[in-house]
Amino acid sequence: MCPQVIFHPKGRAVDVPEGTNLLEAAILAGVEVNSACAGRGVCGRCRVVVEGPVDSVRTDKVTKEEWDTGYRLACHSKVTTADCTVFVPAESQLQPMQIVGGKVNETIRGLSPLVQAKNVLLRAPSLQDNDGDLERLVKQLGFEPGELECPLPVLRKLSTMIKEKRDDVMVLLADRRIIDIRPGDSSHCYGAAIDIGTTTVAMEIVDLRTGETVAHVSDYNKQLMHGEDVLSRIMHAEDHGLSGLTHLIVDTINHMLARVSVLGDDCMAKPRRICACEISAVSIGCNTVMAHMFLGLDPTRIRYSPYIAVTNLPPLTAARAVGLKVNPRAPVYLVPGRASWVGGDVVADIVASGLAKREGTSLLIDVGTNGEVVLGNKDWLLACSASAGPAFEGGEVRHGMRAGDGAIEKVSLRNGVEYQTIGNVRPKGICGSGLIDLLAQLFLTGVLDKKGHLQALDRVRDGEGGREYVLVYSKDAEKDGYDLRATGMTCCPMDKVERQRDITVTETDITNIIRTKAALFAAAEVLLDTADMTYEDVDRVFIAGGFGHHIDLDNAVAIGLLPDLPRERFTFIGNGSLEGARQCLLSESKRDEAMKVHRSMTYVELSTDQRFFDRFSSASFLPHTDLGRSPSLK
Repeated sequence: MCPQVIFHPKGRAVDVPEGTNLLEAAILAGVEVNSACAGRGVCGRCRVVVEGPVDSVRTDKVTKEEWDTGYRLACHSKVTTADCTVFVPAESQLQPMQIVGGKVNETIRGLSPLVQAKNVLLRAPSLQDNDGDLERLVKQLGFEPGELECPLPVLRKLSTMIKEKRDDVMVLLADRRIIDIRPGDSSHCYGAAIDIGTTTVAMEIVDLRTGETVAHVSDYNKQLMHGEDVLSRIMHAEDHGLSGLTHLIVDTINHMLARVSVLGDDCMAKPRRICACEISAVSIGCNTVMAHMFLGLDPTRIRYSPYIAVTNLPPLTAARAVGLKVNPRAPVYLVPGRASWVGGDVVADIVASGLAKREGTSLLIDVGTNGEVVLGNKDWLLACSASAGPAFEGGEVRHGMRAGDGAIEKVSLRNGVEYQTIGNVRPKGICGSGLIDLLAQLFLTGVLDKKGHLQALDRVRDGEGGREYVLVYSKDAEKDGYDLRATGMTCCPMDKVERQRDITVTETDITNIIRTKAALFAAAEVLLDTADMTYEDVDRVFIAGGFGHHIDLDNAVAIGLLPDLPRERFTFIGNGSLEGARQCLLSESKRDEAMKVHRSMTYVELSTDQRFFDRFSSASFLPHTDLGRSPSLK
């Protein structure tokens, strides 16, 4: 019999084989534990309190006092032959996320979805009309017999309906293939638009007949347990195989589907519920590595020069083939990418923004772990990718976190220290938009110099890793508490488990943030140089990504993340990958546009471009070595 692990405060239990580490056990139990280093034990974010025997070794991420209290790193603690109980403190929990959708910049004129639903009243046969049932149906749909493919399971459903004397049917067509036949008076036709991000997955359920979004949901990508960035996951695939990563992303999507739809043959009898079998088309925007892992394609060569993908044009496939719990014959469309590091998520951004249809020159910046930049208009497109790092998504920052409840998202130091948290709850950390605000305010108030060094002023102190600025003192923050007595755990006093630490930003954190913003700024400059342009030639700047939705423009300009252009030239499109996937789900012209972008875009490789390294060095200051680039700061 396998030992059991119980996780609190959720109270979930799971039986796992001996030797399973607690991070893997948490995933199996549906408990989200923070982790950023693919289980290497270097980020220290998966700290948990353990009661019971586990095989664990202390690292410098757990102090001697904490170790004696019961703290362990989940990724470095393995289950033995005995049961154990694990408490996940707030600092180690993945917090509920803000759901940020895409902003509609391009309207869809005339729906032509991946799957079209057509209601047909079957014509009764006669001695004069002795065609087979399928042939009569095909003719009534406007085709000649033999022009539509009909899988055998669908043909059997038609036979059953004829036998039951059902003449009013709804036919679902994907191009020239009948994917389903249903009673005409009892069915809906839905599609799922999905953005598979490295960190999060977002989904919208759309009525394919009206284009209306009827449900939306988001969740963390379960692959996070194997690292925050795609390179960590490729390395994991090399060492441990790809199948586990593919299972994790498919499982993530299926759990999201279960939150908005119902499985089972009796679902259609329940009013006002979305049946999983009624989701008859899927459109996905994602980067190239996520596309490979979703489809089970080996991503190894993407990591090595010349960085070649198995395909940048994933084939249309059936939901059954990839394990999605929707209509098994539903077509699954992935927005085409351009290169290994400019994937379908960027093409979806372009479709959502309308950049490729504009006369004037536009710049698109997708702010994420891999920062992608696109420059161009309706006649030409240039694109590149810079390894920006996860700083703006909470990685590489001691108290950084993703945009969830308790994350500090806005900061002002103009009248003392003022901040705002997501959900208006106790501050637990600081997310990307808050980090931009904080660095800008520290720089503008003289606490931080242009090299990223903190000055010996108020709230600046010497910490374990050098100087740090205290944004929130623990004594000033309202504390949350857990009643550990309810869990049955006796290993440690409550005040030690739920101690509240000061929230700080260190000089090392600042260096990582400056490096991230410098990579994005330098990437944009290389594209402008390639096109023999300057920022003044750009009449529109699109900011994509859920994170970009919350950026304060003035503060982003103050640290040199964004160019110092008139603010009216900036447009936030939110999750452009999700919006682009939705548009491609609903419109053939948008799918054609995505293909046109794929064919017309020129990819600029930065890893061997000396211009990038020169501009990166110049941008590795606040806001830049050349203050003339930031006239508004004068």
